[in-house]
This record gives sequence, C-alpha cells and structure tokens, in this order.
Amino acid sequence: MSRLVRLTVAIAVAAALVPAAAAAQAPSCDAVAAYPGDGAPKTAIAQWMAHGAGTASLPRELPVMGALVESGLQNLTFGDADAVGYFQMRTSIWDKGEYAGYPQNPPLQLKWFVDRATQERAQWIAAGRPDPAGDERLWGEWIADVLVPAAERRHLYQERLSEARTLVGAPCLVAPAPPPPPPPPAPPAPPALPAPPALPAPPALPAPPADTVAPLARVTGAGTQRALRRGAFVLGVRCPAERCTTSAIATIALPRARRPLRIVLQQRTTAAGSTRRLRFVLSRSARARLRARSSVKARVRITIRDLAGNRVVRKRTVKLTR
Repeated sequence: MSRLVRLTVAIAVAAALVPAAAAAQAPSCDAVAAYPGDGAPKTAIAQWMAHGAGTASLPRELPVMGALVESGLQNLTFGDADAVGYFQMRTSIWDKGEYAGYPQNPPLQLKWFVDRATQERAQWIAAGRPDPAGDERLWGEWIADVLVPAAERRHLYQERLSEARTLVGAPCLVAPAPPPPPPPPAPPAPPALPAPPALPAPPALPAPPADTVAPLARVTGAGTQRALRRGAFVLGVRCPAERCTTSAIATIALPRARRPLRIVLQQRTTAAGSTRRLRFVLSRSARARLRARSSVKARVRITIRDLAGNRVVRKRTVKLTR
C-alpha cells in the first residue's frame, strides 16, 4: 500500500472517531440533579433546571427560558419591589407556607416554577386548549401565564428558546412525556346491573394569594422650579414593578387670601416601568394673584393605586420662583 493511500485511510478513520469521542464526553442532565451553587456556570444551572423540569414531564427548556428573562439565570437578592431569586418571586406573596424560605433555597424556587407550570398546563387542557408541551411555539405564552409579567413583556420568553437550548445542551433535550391517554370505555353492563358510579371531579387548583401590597412608586422633579414666569411646574411618577394610576392635588396658600389656589389632576394610568409626567398649570387668574410675589410654595399630594386597589400617598413641596 502506498504512503498516500495509508495517509488517506488514517484521516478517514480519525474523522469517524471524532463524533463518537464528542458524544462520549457530552454532559448528562443526571449529573446535575443537585443544585450546583450560585457561582456555577450558566450551563450547569441550566442543566439543573432542565433535569427538574424533565422529572415533571415538562419541556426541559421551560424554566431556563423564564429565568433568562427574569434574572439572567442568576439567584438575585434584589429586583423590582420585593421580587428576588431566579424567577423574581415576590416575598410578600410567596415566602410563606409551602415555599417559605425560597430566597435562600433555589431548589424550592425551581419546585415553585414546576408546580405552577404543571397547574397552568392542566388548566389549558381542561379549557379545551391544545397541550402547550406539544408545541414549542406556545412555550413563551405558557411561561407568561406562570410568571404573570406586564403585558408588554409577555413576548420576551419565547425569544430565549434558542439560547436556552444552547445552554442546556443536546443530551438534555428529551421530549416531555405526553399526558396519559384517557381510559378505554367500560364494556356495556348487563341490563339487570346498575351503572357504575361517576368518578369524582378533580379538586380545584388553589388560587394565587391576593395582592395586598401597596405599589412601589417614586416621585421625581426639582424642588425649586421657575413656574411663576413659565406658568407651570412638573413632577414625575414612576411605578417600576406594575401598572398603576395616579391623581394629584397641588395647594398654594397665600397670606390674607380667603382660599388657597388649588390645581387638581384627574386619575391617569402609568405603565409598569415608565414615568408619568404630571404638569401643574397655573390658570390666568392664579398667575394674576401671584404677579406681585417673587416665590411661593406648592404642596403636592399624589395618590398612586395598583390594579388590586392598593394605595400609597406621596407628598412633595415645590418652591415656585420667577
């Protein structure tokens, strides 16, 4: 055999052995069944989550997609309002009962996600909708029903499917088990025998705890504003964690005046994470009453409510100058 032929054969044999060697070294999800620690690489965290989802017959990418959006796949000790952990669970709602202590217990956070995803899947099927586990195009909507983000953020989870698959790795991507098939129909009973009793209805899923926490709100704006010349002053209200509504009253007291000047702003809606600009305009008569003054103080009372009706009041004093 010539030297060229021997070299060609050796290269072909080596090329055939490379895929087999790579497959032999590929990680297994069973190797990360235990939590690898907060400082572990993202691949290890993702494979640990994939293992937990797979044991519950859920798509293994599901919790990874949710955690990528909510925390960047990190066990955060901070977030909007009182939200912490991989899935930004609110301590005021979930740090009690079955999930008490979850901020320091990541396996309990994963159990919470798996429990909620399983409940949502059952509700979809009971409502006559297709099983979301069988169609990856529905996974982002499924996760959004579990984590309940602001409406404008629901689309973000589906966009992380490809990244989640890369982190989990092909050996861990095992299709979830389908829901069990319905039992076969019972054979017809003899006419003389009574019909079998009906099966009891499945227990209703527990409703999530009611929201009784006041909205987290921040008021911004300069403490001194040249409003007497411009005819208006401005403050801002920001609700970082949830949608809220704002209303406000500004009161300007004048010496020897029978009544103070009042500026009322009706209720307005503010989207989560955005800032609502509150502009208090001095009417023509108010500017006439303030013409002789170089400065006055406006005391502002702002009422902020969330969708559950919880309320918080913020007060500011603004010095109005020329």
